[in-house]
Amino acid sequence: MNEYIFYTCEGTTYPPKVEVVENCQVIGREYGMDCTEAHKNLEKNRPWIKRCGFDVEGFICKQLLTDETKKDIREVIDYLIKDEQRHFQECGKPEKHIYHTLLRLANVVK
Repeated sequence: MNEYIFYTCEGTTYPPKVEVVENCQVIGREYGMDCTEAHKNLEKNRPWIKRCGFDVEGFICKQLLTDETKKDIREVIDYLIKDEQRHFQECGKPEKHIYHTLLRLANVVK
């Protein structure tokens, strides 16, 4: 199951030292197989969202990397990295090589 975060740019917040701030607001996190399923779960599990007048169709949805997903990515990287590093070097260290992608992903899932 994937985890998603939902936020909106509508509305305002009230911080401690300023009267009103217009900014994005996190509505909540929810699980689902995809963003659509998670969105349905968000509405079902948080009825206050519609009561407060938020435009639920305007929510921005971003998938979060769960610990399980990070572990899976790490496992794939560990499996591939030595062979791809060797291939990268044998090919003369080309600018466009999957090895660069593996290194970027490795930094994401540290």
